[in-house]
Amino acid sequence: MLRTTLGSSGRALLVAAMAVALVGCGGDGKESAKPKPTPKAERTDGPGSYLPPNRLCDVIDFSELATAVGPVRGKAASRGTGADPAKSSGSECKQSLGNGRDRYARAVVHCTAWAQVGEAIRTHEYAKESAVTDRNGTAAVPGVGRQAFRFVSAEKGVWKDDLRMIVRDSNLDCEIHVQSGHPRDERTMDARDKDIAFAAMGDTLKDLLPKLPRRAS
Repeated sequence: MLRTTLGSSGRALLVAAMAVALVGCGGDGKESAKPKPTPKAERTDGPGSYLPPNRLCDVIDFSELATAVGPVRGKAASRGTGADPAKSSGSECKQSLGNGRDRYARAVVHCTAWAQVGEAIRTHEYAKESAVTDRNGTAAVPGVGRQAFRFVSAEKGVWKDDLRMIVRDSNLDCEIHVQSGHPRDERTMDARDKDIAFAAMGDTLKDLLPKLPRRAS
């Protein structure tokens, strides 16, 4: 067996090295990563944060969609929605996109404020469960409201491509449709076109939500 004899200076160096190794393995924990704060729990009952939106076209910025899908054409048209204001009330905005010759598309946005947060949650979940989608199904959209998903609709209609995104934030439910490929327009969207359009739809909603009326805190 090999024996090594250490002098006083050697023993001191060995003790120092062991101390450094212990600190590196945990030590006092000062260098360890701090745990991330737990996200604030959402209130799922009560009236929620939003008041019913009206004249939605006055606050929507269609510039992202104009770049992604086609230039804004004509004036946007608003209308009120909600048959029973005691339960829900909102607004819809339609905007034509394209050049009016061989490129036809449109964006439709409607937002509804529900009287209760719970009703907005149930409506959002039902919309996701009942969505008629293409083979790709629905996909979550992080960073837009509290809940959001997107899909390509497989519902039959005059438009060749029907992209939809639905977001819920507190008691507010907003839905945006981008429809392209009118019968007079032979072109259809490929996968890249759809990804670009979906990104613009998300940006449009993120810009819109802070502009909508809220209850006084």
